[in-house]
Amino acid sequence: MKLIAGIILIFMSVVHIIYGEKQPINELKKLNADNILIGSFRTMSLQGGLLLLAVGVVEIMVYSGIIALSGFAAFIPVGIICLNVLSVLIVATVKHQELFKAIIPQLIIFAIIITLQLVSVI
Repeated sequence: MKLIAGIILIFMSVVHIIYGEKQPINELKKLNADNILIGSFRTMSLQGGLLLLAVGVVEIMVYSGIIALSGFAAFIPVGIICLNVLSVLIVATVKHQELFKAIIPQLIIFAIIITLQLVSVI
């Protein structure tokens, strides 16, 4: 389970960094958005992608026996992913309900990842 979750997370990190940045950045450029806004968006996209990459690598390292997470520490990777998903849900619920149309596929993938992570810990 950890191996599958790790691989999916690493794949999602690459998609998040490449696709998640290109489309919105191109739209912002068309609108002649301020460079600080564009730079801020790029930073957030990269941060999110690197977070997914780091958790994916940790999951694979645990699966491989390179590191061991026991007790409370075993739940930290799934907790990080849950916080990431929670932040999107908060923004979509409170400020931008239209986001739900776009994030449903991602929410399904993250639900699978979280399930895999929890099953491998419990």
